[in-house]
Amino acid sequence: MKNLSIMALILLIGIAVKAQTKTINFEKLTFQEALAKAKKENKPVFVDCYTTWCIPCKQMEMNVFTQDSVADFYNKNFINIKIDMEKGEGPSLRKTYTVEAYPSYLIVEADGKIKHKYVGGMSAKEFLANAAKGVTVSDVAKLNAQYESGDRSPEFMRAYIKQKIKVMEISKAKQLNAELMDILTPQEKASPENWFLFGQNRYTMYLSDLFSPNFKYLTDHWRDFAAKNTKDTVDKKLSSVYRQIASWTLNGFYVKVKPFDKSNYELYKAQIRNTEMPDKAQLLVMMDIAIAAGEKDIATVTALLLKHLGSFSEDNRRILFDYTTFGRSIKGYDFPQIAALSDEISRTSSNPFLINLFKSMKERYVQKAN
Repeated sequence: MKNLSIMALILLIGIAVKAQTKTINFEKLTFQEALAKAKKENKPVFVDCYTTWCIPCKQMEMNVFTQDSVADFYNKNFINIKIDMEKGEGPSLRKTYTVEAYPSYLIVEADGKIKHKYVGGMSAKEFLANAAKGVTVSDVAKLNAQYESGDRSPEFMRAYIKQKIKVMEISKAKQLNAELMDILTPQEKASPENWFLFGQNRYTMYLSDLFSPNFKYLTDHWRDFAAKNTKDTVDKKLSSVYRQIASWTLNGFYVKVKPFDKSNYELYKAQIRNTEMPDKAQLLVMMDIAIAAGEKDIATVTALLLKHLGSFSEDNRRILFDYTTFGRSIKGYDFPQIAALSDEISRTSSNPFLINLFKSMKERYVQKAN
């Protein structure tokens, strides 16, 4: 009986191991060879667009490509190939198919036209759902064909921009945004259906961040937008971007995108003065803090914070987290005003994370000084 149990256990282990050996069969073909085979076998080509440093790419390969249902469907319905987007024919294909995020997955007809495209790590269920779209005609293919046919209606362009961002074709989305801006009248631009191109939403970092033409347009025409989308909505968007400018300048991200130039900050201050934001005075101080940070004048940054942080909103006080990053970036800086800053934060803030951070810094640096 014992031997039978052992044999049964070995059999079950063997079945489990066997079940885990299935995976998508990626053929060692060039892209053109895959297209030729696709034409011969009347199947689309599935392309795994990856890089060697992409962690989600590896996770998909280990955890999703190896599931039976996934392997069976992809092996049955596609000619499967993997292409490193940084080697060989990868860079050329990356440009042709606007691959700007990894992993990206392409389902391509034998003539090279996209049938479907999807991006990022996902569950096996979602991966299979995307494959099913690639067997039929997906929204990706429909929208591409509609654009190629010459459709430039605002309704279509809005849908197309959103779809391009979904598949992380950011450069294409920005191009489409510029096309749409050329079509729309000023009143149409300010309408609620176009607010996603300017507002605070999932598209912000791609279409309306502080360096974008859309944000510049919003600052010049905020009254038009306020009339159609409520002033509070517009104020919150503008405030969030000016807050971001101060934050990015303090934590060093701003100069990674654009060299520090005081005249740019004077322009931001002029834009702020032209608004009616409730925290207008606070944001002007924050621009002065950002200028001092850009000039590496931490004494002025600290003095401005001590003078004004008590009047800041809780949202605007969040730049104090970036202040600690700025201070640590200066060699040998030991936060001589940390006790006063900590006390003022404890007195005026309701943010426990901010209060506790500065309390711990006060204990560390005051003790170090003594």
